[in-house]
Amino acid sequence: MGKNNNMDLPKEEKEGLDSLDETLPGTVSEIKEIRSYSVGYTSENNHLSGLSLFSCGLDAIPIQLRSFPHLKKLYLRGNNINKFSKVFFSLGDLEILDLGENGLRFLPKQINLLTSLLELNLESNELKSFPETIGDLKDLKFLDLSGNKLNMLPSSIGKLKNLEFLDLSENELHKIPDSFGSLQKLKFLYLGNNNLRGLPTTIGSLYSLVRLNLRNNKIESLPDSFGLMNSLTSCFLKGNLLEELPDSIGSLSELQYLGLSNNYIKALPSSIGTLSKLDNLCIGNNYLGTLPDSIGSLKNLLNLEIEKNELKNLPDTIGKLKNLKHLKANHNRLSNLPETLANLTSLETLFLNQNKIKQLPNIIGNLNSLKELNLYDNRVKKLPDSIGEMENLSILDLSSNKLEELPNSICQLSELKELDASTNLLETIPDCIGNLSSLRNLVLGFNRLTKIPYSIGNLRNLSTLDVGKNNINFIPPSIGNLDSLRHLYLYYNNFREIPESIGALKMLEYFNISNNKIEFLPRSIGSLKSLEYLFLKDNRLNSIPESILSLKKLRHLDLQENKLKDIENIIENLEQEGVKVIL
Repeated sequence: MGKNNNMDLPKEEKEGLDSLDETLPGTVSEIKEIRSYSVGYTSENNHLSGLSLFSCGLDAIPIQLRSFPHLKKLYLRGNNINKFSKVFFSLGDLEILDLGENGLRFLPKQINLLTSLLELNLESNELKSFPETIGDLKDLKFLDLSGNKLNMLPSSIGKLKNLEFLDLSENELHKIPDSFGSLQKLKFLYLGNNNLRGLPTTIGSLYSLVRLNLRNNKIESLPDSFGLMNSLTSCFLKGNLLEELPDSIGSLSELQYLGLSNNYIKALPSSIGTLSKLDNLCIGNNYLGTLPDSIGSLKNLLNLEIEKNELKNLPDTIGKLKNLKHLKANHNRLSNLPETLANLTSLETLFLNQNKIKQLPNIIGNLNSLKELNLYDNRVKKLPDSIGEMENLSILDLSSNKLEELPNSICQLSELKELDASTNLLETIPDCIGNLSSLRNLVLGFNRLTKIPYSIGNLRNLSTLDVGKNNINFIPPSIGNLDSLRHLYLYYNNFREIPESIGALKMLEYFNISNNKIEFLPRSIGSLKSLEYLFLKDNRLNSIPESILSLKKLRHLDLQENKLKDIENIIENLEQEGVKVIL
C-alpha cells in the first residue's frame, strides 16, 4: 500500500492492507493509486475508518476487509461485483455503504446485521427484489435503489422510521405498499420511470415530504389524501395518465413547483388558486379546454406552461399574475387575447405561436419587460403601434401570419436582436428599419417585398439577412456596409445585378442568390475572403470572373442552370483547391 499510508497502523491492520494490495488489480497496489482511493484511519483509535475503491475493476469484495471491523465508510461504486459478500456482516460499525453501479442481483437477508448503517446506495445494479429484513435498519436515513429491476417492495420498508431520502426511480414497480405512510421523516421520494398505476391513500401521511417525483408512470388518479402532504414544495407528475386532480390539491400550502405535463387532464380544479406559494405550474400537453378564473390568485407564479392544450381563450384574471415572467400558451386554439394580458408587466417571454390569433391587444406595449415574443403561425393581419414600446424586446417572431405591413413604431425596438417576419403578405418594410442597431438576424423571406430600403446598411451588427422568395429587383449598394454579415439569402427574386460593394462583406460565409436574373458577377466578389458557400443556380450568367479564384475558403459553388462558356480553366483550378463545383 505504500509507507505514507499505513506506517502508523497496528501490525495486524498493516497486514490486512498488504493482503488487500494483492487482491486489487494491476497498478492499484501502487502508492499513488491507493492514495487516490482515500484510504484513511483515525489516529486516535488507530482504526481504519474509511475506504474508497471506485472503479477498480473488482469482481468480488476482498475478504481482507474483515481486518477492519471498525470501518465506517466503504465506497465500492463502479466495479463488477455481483454478489453481496458475507464479509460485510462483520462490519458492524459501517455507517455508509456505496455499492452503486455494480452487478448485484440480490441482497441477502443478513443485511439487517449492519445495524449502524445510515446510508445505503445500491443504484444501477440488477436487483429484482430485496428482503423483508431491510426494515430492521432502524437508523437508515438514505436509501438509493434507483436503476434496478425491482417489481415489488417489502411492506417492512415502512419500518425505516428515520428514513429521509428514498430513490426508487427507474425500476419496474407496479405499486407501492400501504406501509409507505409510516415513513414520517421522509423528505425526498423519487419514484419516476416505473409502472405505477396508483398511489395508496396512506401517502397522505408523509407529512415531512418536501420533494415527490412520480414522473413517467401510468398513474390514473390521485387519492384525496394527496393534499395532506403539507410540507411538499415540489411535485413532479409529468408523463402519467391523469385525467383530473383532486380538489384537495389546493391544500398543499407549501407547494412551489407542480409539474403535470403530458397527461390527459381536461380541467383544473378551482382550488388550485389557493396554492399561494406556487411559482411554477407546468401543465402543457394535456386536454385543457379552459383555465379556472382562480388561476389569477396565484400571486407568486413566475412560470406558467399551458402549451399544447385545447384552450380557446384565456381568462381575464390572468392579468392578475403580476409576478409572471414566462408564459407558454403556444399550440392551442386561441383566437383572441384578453386586454388584461397587457397587465403582465413582469413578463419576459411570451409564446403564443401556433394558435388562431387575429389581433393583439392595443395596449400590448405595456409589456415593457418582455424580451421574447413568439407569434409564429397565427392569423395576425396588423400589429398595434404600441409594439414599439416594448423597450426590452430582443426576439420577435412574426412568421407565418397574414401581415401586410409592419408599423413604423417597430423601429423603436432598440434592443431587438432577432426579427422574423417571413411567410407573410408584406409588400414593404419601414425605411426606418436601419434604426434597429442591435439587430443580428433579419428574416423576411416568402413575402411580397419589392425593395430593400437603403437604411439596411446601418445594421452594422447584422449577421443574417434573408429576403429570399420575394419580388425585389434591386440590391442597394449600402449592403456593403454590413461588415458583420455572415449569411445572405437573396434567392428567388428579380435581381439582375450584384453591386460592387458586395466585396466589402469580409465576414460573409454563405451567399445564396440562386433563381434570379443575374447576368454577370462583379470582380469584387473575389474579395469575400470568408466565403465558403456560393449558390448561383438558375441565373443568366455566361461567365464568372477570375477573381473567384481568390476565394481561398470556398468549399461549395453551385452554377447549375446558367449559360456559362469558356470557364473550364477556372473550374479546374477551383476543383484542384478542393472546391465542390456543381454545373
